[in-house]
Amino acid sequence: PCWLLCLLFYLVRDNRSICSRALIQAIPGHSLTISCYQNYSNLAYMFWYQQPPRNGLKLIVSSSTWSHNSYEDGYSEAKFEVTRQNTDYSLMTIKNVTAQDAATYFCLMIHHFVTVYTSGFSFGSGTKLTVIAVAIFSPSKQEIQQKSKATLVCLASGFYPDHLTLVWRVNGVKRTEGVGTDESSTQNGSTYSLTSRLRMPAWEWFNPLNRFECVANFFQNGTTASINKFIHGDAGE
Repeated sequence: PCWLLCLLFYLVRDNRSICSRALIQAIPGHSLTISCYQNYSNLAYMFWYQQPPRNGLKLIVSSSTWSHNSYEDGYSEAKFEVTRQNTDYSLMTIKNVTAQDAATYFCLMIHHFVTVYTSGFSFGSGTKLTVIAVAIFSPSKQEIQQKSKATLVCLASGFYPDHLTLVWRVNGVKRTEGVGTDESSTQNGSTYSLTSRLRMPAWEWFNPLNRFECVANFFQNGTTASINKFIHGDAGE
């Protein structure tokens, strides 16, 4: 599945604008499409930028109305496919999304290439892409040794808004006994995280045939989506 949105920034000198949504979330392995449009005509040059967390702007690709896309080192059309049907509108599809794609993305369209360096352009908030992540953490050896119990921890992060549920399954069967899930999500900047724990007797954990699965269910574009992570029991020493 993919989602269309546009980016917001202001070209201060000429007071042109491009409108957009500010935040979108993606599922690992899926693709999404970002759209960019502007309310001024005949802007020949187009640029797409990526700004990873705690890093500066990185140019992904540039093009003009008379030339092919030119990708910077580290970026390729196989990953970031950019199309431009006219001077007003452009699409960028990010394929096979991974956690490394989490960043803020910007689009820029201008008349002349030189104005990128000489004019007072000011980007707005751009579009922040977050990638939903689900991870399972193994039990602590101390708990197993001292209490003969084993607790698995499931952490879901990078989702927005805070409407997500976590479900445990053991060998494909939903497990509610020994499950404790945080009452509410924790906000981390513009996204949220949620933790759930599954506690069991140590002997159940020390069975490599047992499959413990954490399922994150959430709403995406009006439908229910899910991400599954699993871990097998420990064979022991």
